[in-house]
Amino acid sequence: MNTPSDQLQKIQFITLPASAAQTIGDFHLDPTIPIPVQLPQKEKTLDPQSVTIELIVAGMLKILAWEPNHQHASYYRSFVLASQPDAAQELNIAAIAQEQKGDMLFAEELFRAVCALAPQSASYINLATLYSRIAAADTQKAEVYDAYQQRALDTLRSGLDAFAEDPDLLREIGFFHLYQGSVELARTYLQQYLDSEGEEDERKAHTRKIMTDIQAKIADDQQLMAAYDAIQMNNETQAITTLDAFLESHPTVWNAWFLKGWALRRMQQFGEAQQAFIKALSYAESGSSDLYNELAICALESGDRPLAKEYLNTAVDLDEENVTLLSNLAYLHLADDELSEAREYLERARALEPEDPVVEKLIDDYQAQSGDTIGPPIVQEYLSSEEVIEHMKDHQEV
Repeated sequence: MNTPSDQLQKIQFITLPASAAQTIGDFHLDPTIPIPVQLPQKEKTLDPQSVTIELIVAGMLKILAWEPNHQHASYYRSFVLASQPDAAQELNIAAIAQEQKGDMLFAEELFRAVCALAPQSASYINLATLYSRIAAADTQKAEVYDAYQQRALDTLRSGLDAFAEDPDLLREIGFFHLYQGSVELARTYLQQYLDSEGEEDERKAHTRKIMTDIQAKIADDQQLMAAYDAIQMNNETQAITTLDAFLESHPTVWNAWFLKGWALRRMQQFGEAQQAFIKALSYAESGSSDLYNELAICALESGDRPLAKEYLNTAVDLDEENVTLLSNLAYLHLADDELSEAREYLERARALEPEDPVVEKLIDDYQAQSGDTIGPPIVQEYLSSEEVIEHMKDHQEV
C-alpha cells in the first residue's frame, strides 16, 4: 500500500537565495521557505544543476498528495497554480489514464494531489472510487480489502467535511454504506441527498426507487426483530403469528423460517419445527451449524437418535471448534454406549476448553462407564524439517 513515508523518500529540499524574492502575478516567491524537489528517476542524490521547474512542481505535488497538512502546503499549492494554472485538470486526466492502464498506485497519488490542489466533490469521489476498485481486486476480502474500503469511506467523509451537504457526496456515501450492508446509514445519507436542492433528474428518480426498497427492508428487519424479541420473552405464539404474516410475502427468507422453527421447538412441536428448519436450510446460501444443531434437537426429541447424530456431525464439520456441539455429540455417543466415538469428541472438546465443566462431567461419566482413565491432555508439538534434522544431529552426537 502507498504510504506517505514511502512516497516522500524521493524528495529533497533546497533553499533559494534571498535575491530570488519576487512577485509573479498574485504570487510572491518567498526564499525563506524550503522548496521540495523530486529526485530524477534512478538518482539517489540531487545535482543542483539538474533542478528544473518541473522537478520542483513534482516535489510540491508529492508533498500535497502525501502530506496535505504540511506547514507550507498552502504556499506550495499557490506556487504550483501560479506556474501551471491548469495543473488540477491535467492531473485529473492523467490519474484517470493511469487508472485505466492499471497503475493504481500512481493514479492514487495523482488523485490525492488533485484533492489537495484544487478540491472539488468530484475529486474526492474519484479517489474513493479508485480505493473501492483496489479493494474489489482482493477477492478474498482480507486485509487489503478492509484497508482500502476504509480509505474509500474516509475519503468520502473528508469530502463531506470540506463540502457540507454536497448532493453528489451524500449520494456516493449513501450507496457506499448500502453496498457494505449498513442499511440505516445508507438511508440517512440518501434521504439527505433526496432533500437537497436540485432538479428531479434521472439520478434522483433512481435513488427514490432504491429508497423504497431500503424502507421495505428496514420494515422487514424490524418485523423479524419483533419476532425474535417475542421468543426471548417466552411469547412464542405471538412470534409465530408475526413470522407467518412475514412469510406470506417473503417465503424464501431463511432466517424467518429459522425463527419459526426455533419458536416451534421451544413449544415442543418438534415435527413442525423440523420442517421449518429444513425450509430454512433450503433457502440459506450456505449451511449453518446452528441450523443443524436445532435439527439434531428436533430429531432427538422425535426419537430418531441416528439422524440426530448425523445432524450434529454436520454441525461439527461446519464449526469444528464449537465445544457445545462437540460435547453434545460426545453425550449422544456415550448414552448409546459408543465409547470410542464418545472419547474422540471428548478429547477434541477438552483440547479446546480443558476446564469446561460440561466436558469434565462427561469425562467422569465416560471413565465410570468404560472403566478407562483419561489422562492429561496430549499436547502436540509441530517441528519444522530443519528442527527435526537438528534434533537428530544432537542425538547422534550423544
